[in-house]
Amino acid sequence: MAQQPTEKKHERRAFLFITVFLFPFMTIVLVGGYGLAIWMSQLLLGPSTY
Repeated sequence: MAQQPTEKKHERRAFLFITVFLFPFMTIVLVGGYGLAIWMSQLLLGPSTY
């Protein structure tokens, strides 16, 4: 079955939204959250000794 042109348009917009906005935003959030977790653990437990 052939897709309707509007379905392809919505799919293309969703793909562009995911690749241009969502993935970069999620990457920044995950890396920043990981860095914050390391920073807070070092604040509470002290820096690593080795």
